[in-house]
Amino acid sequence: MTVLDAERWWTRPLRDWLARQVCKYAGLAEADEERRPWVLAGRVVARGPDHEPLLVDVEPVAWLSDALVEQARAHYHAVFDAGRDSTD
Repeated sequence: MTVLDAERWWTRPLRDWLARQVCKYAGLAEADEERRPWVLAGRVVARGPDHEPLLVDVEPVAWLSDALVEQARAHYHAVFDAGRDSTD
């Protein structure tokens, strides 16, 4: 699960956060063509063993279209040094 709400420490534009989060999550769907990225709403009540948010009062919001994922990917690669880690 990837959180779309930007963290308080995030100082870049919200669009950058969203593109990063969508790309991070959409990569999981690429490994299995039966998976699709989607958005849901809910209230965080705890964190799981991988620090993922555990939700209650969950409501599906929308599937993310291929066009939206591609737009996010293009923006992500335009504004971030994608693929580079701290050892490069």
